[in-house]
Amino acid sequence: MSDQAAPSVPHDHDHHPPRALLMACAALVVFALLGVSVVRLTGSAHTSDWRPLTVDTLSFRFADGEGGEILALDADTGAVVHTWAPETGGFVRTSLRSLALDRAQNGLGAGPPFSLHLTGNGRFILEDPATGQWVSLDAFGKDNAAEFERLFAEGRAAR
Repeated sequence: MSDQAAPSVPHDHDHHPPRALLMACAALVVFALLGVSVVRLTGSAHTSDWRPLTVDTLSFRFADGEGGEILALDADTGAVVHTWAPETGGFVRTSLRSLALDRAQNGLGAGPPFSLHLTGNGRFILEDPATGQWVSLDAFGKDNAAEFERLFAEGRAAR
């Protein structure tokens, strides 16, 4: 073993971030707090109320068929507008189960018919007036929304 000391490596003990970076971070925090405060105090928050955008609405009741199919019935006439055979209409089944579960949890039973809304920008909203819950169908992709678009077109034609 040699008695030589290890060569010294120059290093700096100053681990403070640059002052300009700290000032920028502080300004960002202040700006965010001011923005939130202005929105909360003025009440000008973003709204997700799609109702003013609605250009047409059809009402449907849905029923289970004897063979596992789902029947979409015109709420006014009771006429069958569309039938999804067993093992088809997966997105429709899931959407309806979700809304029906909310009704069941609130003890509402069948309740009023569901509303299918068409908005001015061509999107579809499925609403449960009994609970106030709604589903923006386009959020799940064009293929899924197409199932309800077809139902809407058939519902219009049946009138």
